[in-house]
Amino acid sequence: MRQKALSITLQIVILAACFFYLSIGINWPDLGRTFALYSWFKIIGVLALTIPIYALMGIRLQQLTHGGVSTPTGIRGSLLALGINNILPARLGEVAKAIYFKQKTVLGFSQSMGIIFLERFLDINILAVTGLITAMVFGLGLYGLPLTAAVLICWGLLVIMIRRMPAEGVELTFIPSDKLRYFIKKSSIAIGHTLKGNTILKPFLSTVFIWAFSFLYLTLIPLWLMDLHLTAAQILAIYAAVYLGLTIPGLPGGIGMTEGAIVAILSWNNIPKTEALAIALTIRAFNFLPPTLLGLSVFMTSGMSLQSLKPQTEDPF
Repeated sequence: MRQKALSITLQIVILAACFFYLSIGINWPDLGRTFALYSWFKIIGVLALTIPIYALMGIRLQQLTHGGVSTPTGIRGSLLALGINNILPARLGEVAKAIYFKQKTVLGFSQSMGIIFLERFLDINILAVTGLITAMVFGLGLYGLPLTAAVLICWGLLVIMIRRMPAEGVELTFIPSDKLRYFIKKSSIAIGHTLKGNTILKPFLSTVFIWAFSFLYLTLIPLWLMDLHLTAAQILAIYAAVYLGLTIPGLPGGIGMTEGAIVAILSWNNIPKTEALAIALTIRAFNFLPPTLLGLSVFMTSGMSLQSLKPQTEDPF
């Protein structure tokens, strides 16, 4: 309990520090005029570019599950996770997605969590590459190597696990909890089934396209919607700040930290702070409002409730 209270206190302190940093040195009238100048045609155009991102998320899930999750169900589940993660802490969107797949597909909760783990792991591969490129562009030395090393170690552990894992899954008898052993066993079966042979290649390619469209989508916001003149390095900095900020546990959607990172990096690159904050808040609006509304609509029509995020079924994990 004390550790949890300390974690919450630390998150509040970080959030307060970010908001304080974002509030000083801002020309608020100029910020308001920037938002008022946005073209609805361009807003719709930017939103349209998110459609292939969500479609590819559904396709990737269909590939990872060998058809166990259809593309439309995968899209709805992905939107559900995005919406929940934007408003609730602790990555509860991933739990909601697994429960949703348990309701709508032949997969159990544990198998779904195994697949979701692979989704996130594939995404982290791209984040590692992004970190390396960002470090090289901005002369940050070995900054990007720790995440890359962690990804390579994970790949090695996964390969070893698949080669040595029995058909009935990993059975960790030293774990005292029956429920946790069951969860690990079922999720390891799903992971092993996906990673055997060359079946991971298609989902990996889908992941590359997801992030490529995400990069294009984020590029259009400052360059086309806002009609700003940024360098390729500054666009890369925005991209890295947005998605690395989302990896921070506890804070819904990386709120505060993401905006603070964008403003700090752009200010360091000689972008006026008011303009940098306008970019950060515009990106937040696009990343928050549409997926949250769509995700909550999936949640409300799924028969789920907030209480159901604590699975209490015959497949407890």
